[in-house]
Amino acid sequence: MYVDDDTTTDTTDTTEDTTDYSDDSSATTGDDELTVEIDGEEYTAEENVDIDADGQNDAAVVETEDGYLAFADTDGDGTADVAVEYDADGNPIAGAEYDATTGEWTEEDVETLPTPTGDGADDADGSGTDSTDTTDSTDTTDTTSTDGESMTVDLPGEDVDAGPATYDTDGDGDNDTSVVTDADGTTYAFTDTDGDNEADQAVIIEADGDVTVAEHTGEDEWTTTEEGHIDSSGEYVPDSGASSSDAVWAER
Repeated sequence: MYVDDDTTTDTTDTTEDTTDYSDDSSATTGDDELTVEIDGEEYTAEENVDIDADGQNDAAVVETEDGYLAFADTDGDGTADVAVEYDADGNPIAGAEYDATTGEWTEEDVETLPTPTGDGADDADGSGTDSTDTTDSTDTTDTTSTDGESMTVDLPGEDVDAGPATYDTDGDGDNDTSVVTDADGTTYAFTDTDGDNEADQAVIIEADGDVTVAEHTGEDEWTTTEEGHIDSSGEYVPDSGASSSDAVWAER
């Protein structure tokens, strides 16, 4: 499996860098440490990426020799149980799920992997409770409101079909986010926040690591709320002064 000893070295190095970064940004992004178990050894990585654009980091992205690894904790116990491997262009190429009973990572289809709930905080009672209740009492396959319905993205001049939502970013049992990657290696995560199958938020990660967060603010209009980049250590770093309420994200 691609979660191997070589990646372990990168994870350890990145942890040192992300700890430094958290000193500067934890007040606004809600960073938490994530435990990653690989080959019987425990490592820590700082949650440094906000997947669902709610202002709270919920995944740890670390750089490898060939690209990036994204780790997430989907059950609120502080230990990574999902990993997605990206190539140097930002394309997802493999997924894995951690089995705590065996201590092994097993390869899984990226589209079938569970997703983190809430802000990913290890000690947040609200997000932990929501995750547990949803898992124990409800089959998320049955409660997913989109259930295969495609999400529409209102771009300038045209509406684009982003496909069905495949990720539940807020932990309510309903898939709300569709992730697509274009031919240039740019990854788009579109989120429907009100259940009408129309995208309300977007996170764009370009192949060179540039990141744009935008909200749908009117017909054919997207307003940039934050810009940043993934640096050489795999951290998400907001660009100083990049966010502007009147910066419109046009069709890409």
